[in-house]
Amino acid sequence: MNNGFKYLLIFILIPLMGFSQQGDTIGKVKYTSDYVFNDGIYKSFQEFKNDYPSITKITVKKPTPLGNPNFTILTYKCTDSSKNTGECEIKNCWGYSFRGDVYISHLYNSYFFKLMVIGSVCHFAGIAVKGTSTPLADIDEGFGAANKYQQFFLDFDTGEVLPFNYKYFSVFLQKHDDALYQQLEKESGKKKKIFSYLLKYNSKHPIWFKS
Repeated sequence: MNNGFKYLLIFILIPLMGFSQQGDTIGKVKYTSDYVFNDGIYKSFQEFKNDYPSITKITVKKPTPLGNPNFTILTYKCTDSSKNTGECEIKNCWGYSFRGDVYISHLYNSYFFKLMVIGSVCHFAGIAVKGTSTPLADIDEGFGAANKYQQFFLDFDTGEVLPFNYKYFSVFLQKHDDALYQQLEKESGKKKKIFSYLLKYNSKHPIWFKS
C-alpha cells in the first residue's frame, strides 16, 4: 500500500469515526448535576440506565424516627381482578428515583441508598459487606453492631457494584483508562486519592440519557 493511499484512507476514516461517536449521542442529553431524573421505580438496572422507570406515580414512605433511615416502603396505585383501585407495595427492584435523587437497593429488600455521585462511575455508601473495609466503615451503625456502612462504586456500563477502595477501583481504572491509572500510580498517598480520580474519570467519560 503506497503512502498516498494510506493518507487518503486516514482522511476518509477520521470524519467517519467522529460521525459515529456523535451518532451515539443523537437524541440524548449529557448528564450533569442539573439533570432531573423521572420519578418512579426502576425494576432493573437497564431502566435506570435509560432513566425510564416502569412504575411511576409512586409513594415513598420512610420509617419512624427510631427506624433505620434506609428502610423505605414503595407503593403505587394498582387494581385487582375486580378492578378495585388500591395501593400495592414493591420490595424487589433495582432502585427508585424521587424528587431528583436516585436510590439503589443494596443487600436487603426495601433498603435503599442514595447515589451520591452519578456518572460513568456512581458512588454510594451502603451496608458493609463482610470481609471488606473502607474508610467509611465506621461512620455509623446499620442494623446492629455487625452491620456498618462502607463505600461502593457502580459501573454504569455493566451495573456491577464493588467496594470502593484502592484494590478494586485501581483495577477498574487500569482496565478502562490506563492514562488516569498511570497518573494515580505516581501519586503519593494514592490510596487516599481514589475519590478525586473517580471524579476525573467521570469528567473524561460523560454519560448520556435520552432527552
